[in-house]
Amino acid sequence: MLRVKSILRPRVSTNCWIDRMRFLNIYPLRILATLGHDGVFEGQFTFNVEQYGLMFQETVCDVTFSPNPLSIDEWQLHVEPISAVEIQFFDKFVQALNHYLFHVLHFVPNKYASGKELPSIKLFFDDIYFDMSGDEPKLEKIKKP
Repeated sequence: MLRVKSILRPRVSTNCWIDRMRFLNIYPLRILATLGHDGVFEGQFTFNVEQYGLMFQETVCDVTFSPNPLSIDEWQLHVEPISAVEIQFFDKFVQALNHYLFHVLHFVPNKYASGKELPSIKLFFDDIYFDMSGDEPKLEKIKKP
């Protein structure tokens, strides 16, 4: 992939030209996963991507939840790269999502199920998105009218 550097120089101006214009929001919708025989949850992550006002609806990629080998009783989410939509900083988004799930929400997958169903994870995200426009992802609430 060819990378092109901007020839514009940053300066204070009142016009709308911005040298490093980046606009990217990721709206997580849901994660659905089922426990496999190896003790790892496997499933799909669905999210919307908004880039420069263009919305990519219901983007889906594979995910796994596995125990963190570096920490006892801690889990980690792995998101497979998506080829349908190229997203800069996707690794930073996955790190931010991991932090949100396991350190803010204190989510712990339950490896036991009631009845005859397999253990599963069903996470639904309402009213949040990750603003990826800055140097670090920022969790934001969707403002309701």
